[in-house]
Amino acid sequence: MKYQEGLRLIDEANDKITEGNSMIVDAILHAFLFTWQWWIAVGMIIIPWSVWLFIRDKNSSGRLFAGGLLVMVLSEILDTIGVMFGSWSYPIKVFPVASINFSFRLSVLPVVVMLLLQFKPKINPFIKAIGFGAFGAYIGLPLLSMIDLYKKLQWQYTYSFIILTVFYLLSHFVVYKCKFNEIKQE
Repeated sequence: MKYQEGLRLIDEANDKITEGNSMIVDAILHAFLFTWQWWIAVGMIIIPWSVWLFIRDKNSSGRLFAGGLLVMVLSEILDTIGVMFGSWSYPIKVFPVASINFSFRLSVLPVVVMLLLQFKPKINPFIKAIGFGAFGAYIGLPLLSMIDLYKKLQWQYTYSFIILTVFYLLSHFVVYKCKFNEIKQE
């Protein structure tokens, strides 16, 4: 394939992506907006962060947020790849954007991780990680699937279990093992 042909193919693909995005926006705005499922997705954005703001350890909130931010970034990257390759999709979204699902990966996942990191810090992190991974993969995702907020296409819940378990362990490492030095005033 020649360079110019590659550019033409990219232009064609972008046109198809734009058309697909328009179809998604149309479905969300005309079929899903303000349905009970849509309101659950809105709640999944607002409620976890509201809970965290009230019950977080204010002295450790920066450190905890670093762990939550790591989960947000990693889940955003992996989720975009999964949607791109057709492993899963998010039929009903709060915001009509093709690959974005704020409800789950940018709210529920990081807040649950931050709360698990904060409470009962002496519990073995592997036990917490396995519990988080199992609950998210084998209970959370099937429940989201039942109400059309998540659609598993070419994916196994066990893969999600492994990924969520690793997410928790990485966050635990960042929060408890990394040393944060104070910023020195000049």
